[in-house]
Amino acid sequence: MNINGLIFDFDGTLAELNLDFGLMARRVEELARAEGFSGPWPSGYLLEALEVVSARLGDGFPGRAAQVIQAVELEAAGRAHLFPFTRPLLAQAKERGLSLGVVSRNCAAAIRLLLPEADRLDAFLPRERAPKPKPHPQQLWDACAVMGLEPGRAAMVGDHPTDMQAAVAAGCLAVGVTSGRVDEAGLRQAGAQVVLPDAGGILEALGKGL
Repeated sequence: MNINGLIFDFDGTLAELNLDFGLMARRVEELARAEGFSGPWPSGYLLEALEVVSARLGDGFPGRAAQVIQAVELEAAGRAHLFPFTRPLLAQAKERGLSLGVVSRNCAAAIRLLLPEADRLDAFLPRERAPKPKPHPQQLWDACAVMGLEPGRAAMVGDHPTDMQAAVAAGCLAVGVTSGRVDEAGLRQAGAQVVLPDAGGILEALGKGL
């Protein structure tokens, strides 16, 4: 495949994954219950569940929930670090003329704590800039548009099934990495076409034609 751009997930892909998603969900549910939400908590990922809850609690709740989520994200980012290969990888990819982007369900502030230069990438779409985040393909389509690429010329590199699902739906090459919490089988099941131990091997894999 003729790949001209790389779109990376962040946590678990370019940086150590420290986020406690269970804690985040519990704190948001506690807030919702305190504000009057009753009944079973919606199934699925937290951001999508929040859409259901917010429809019942009114306009003020999403902002308060976002503050709770961001507090957990910032605390986790303060204890995390970039993988050693991250900055060399980005520099080498840029030297090769590849367009670079980061798309994430994480907030911009947490990502910038670890990667201050994120805004200087060709595309940077954290949660605030993604009305329809992964696994919806829109976040990748938006990144490709900013990067000036057709989706088929971009590889989505990520550690989670949502990354692979979004890549397949968007028409990007789906490259899974096992540097997060999901093994090769889980990534393949979600649609990964290529699986690597970590994102540090993506340029070598591209050189071999994947």
